Amino acid sequence: MDFSDVSARFRKKREENAPPPPAERNFAEIHALRARVLGVLIRDARMANNLSVAQLAAAIHSQEADLQAWELGEQAPSLPHLELIAYHLNLPISHFFGTEMLERKHHRELVTPPQEYAALRQRVIGVRLALARREARLSLEELAKLSGTTAEMLAAYEFGQSAVPFPQLASLAMALRKSPNYFLEDVGQLGEWLALQEAYDRFSELPEEIRAFVSQPNSLPYLEIALRLSQLPLQELRAVGEKILDITL
Repeated sequence: MDFSDVSARFRKKREENAPPPPAERNFAEIHALRARVLGVLIRDARMANNLSVAQLAAAIHSQEADLQAWELGEQAPSLPHLELIAYHLNLPISHFFGTEMLERKHHRELVTPPQEYAALRQRVIGVRLALARREARLSLEELAKLSGTTAEMLAAYEFGQSAVPFPQLASLAMALRKSPNYFLEDVGQLGEWLALQEAYDRFSELPEEIRAFVSQPNSLPYLEIALRLSQLPLQELRAVGEKILDITL
């Protein structure tokens, strides 16, 4: 048996064991499916924002018929149109790159009816006000004088008998050396939503290069290290810093 016969046998063996060629992709079906999924996401996001087709179409300067066709998956918007939709619906553009619909958490009705919620929250604010006053070792009369109110009204605030107008609450917070955030709701559905908005607001105020770094998925390990370092006692953190200096010097 010569070398050419051996080579032919190996070639035939490879051909027999080779995986079948990939099936030809039907791009028309793929694009149609993507358009339908995108349409569902657009409609879901629009409804979560309580906007009609006419309102969203006007906001992005498009025809209602076009927006309806996009939502039905009969046509698909261009990327610039999708960017405008994301902007007006207050969503990241990446939301429309996936398949997950919104949970609409911040659009659901509160578990506690608004009337009961306001009364309950006012009592909680009163308790926090009283605790902060005692922490500052101020009498009702002293705090009233510092905040431009009366001792009688301040007592009514602390017992939750009267709602505290926000300008007065801001003056009380200043006198007690507290941020107005001290009195914010911090539990439950509404509390979670308020906290998320505050966190986003603080993030948006960071320098652009820091926002860009934090937003990159590959920055997560560095952020986790920073988080762990921030939780170390000062003495251990100093020891870590000294070891880093030893390595770099």
